[in-house]
Amino acid sequence: MIRNRLKELMDVRGLKATRIANDINNLSRNTINSTVSNSGKMIQFETVNLLCQYLGVTPKEFFEYLPFDVLVSVDADNDPIVDTPNDDQNVAPDPNDCFIKPFYLNLYLTKTSNNYSSGESKKTFELSVISDKEIPFESSNEFGNNNFIMLTPSFKVVLGNPPIEKNMKSQKEEFFNFWNDDLTDGFRQVIQQKIINSIYDYFSNFQSINNYIEIPSYMPVIFPFDDFNSDYSNLNSGIVMTYKNSIFADDELPF
Repeated sequence: MIRNRLKELMDVRGLKATRIANDINNLSRNTINSTVSNSGKMIQFETVNLLCQYLGVTPKEFFEYLPFDVLVSVDADNDPIVDTPNDDQNVAPDPNDCFIKPFYLNLYLTKTSNNYSSGESKKTFELSVISDKEIPFESSNEFGNNNFIMLTPSFKVVLGNPPIEKNMKSQKEEFFNFWNDDLTDGFRQVIQQKIINSIYDYFSNFQSINNYIEIPSYMPVIFPFDDFNSDYSNLNSGIVMTYKNSIFADDELPF
């Protein structure tokens, strides 16, 4: 993994993107912001050259490197399900009566490396993305469409899949050695952002098959990892969107 340290270098000097863009004619504010976020797939040599000159650092000080990659994957054991509130499909449900039941998603962090002398190696850590509260909706009649707007959900990431503490006893030490010792603060932040982006992508896919649903652009996520104070054993594995007056009883749901 490789990342740039522009944010840290700017913070130490008390610099903002607008100041740098004003001082370096050939560098736009958008380029600086995307570099700070490490969100781009590549960075041009000329950008590195200009920033290193401006900040008075070498490329070795500008970049940070670890001899492995970490892949992030979020999915669910079951496809999303939307209960219908009644038998008459011509009657539109009220979004204010709609909610997503508490659930968990599968989260996999895979540490990979490939070296010409030692070959390829992989280690996958199994975690879960938890939504342990109902996610409500409200209605929107913008542009004449009666859309379902999902109110901002919050998530936490815990060890184990399914998220039950007894399943994690053998993995806890190994995971925390990886998270605390193998990674730097900067790379931990990069991986956390990858997890957040993957959760958002999962909900974007949910939105694409339910085009009347609008999802928020911001989804807060916390990372307690070994917080098992709550009982997660009864969570759905994946999304079940239901209604207060749904024809389905809880024991008739497929989870």
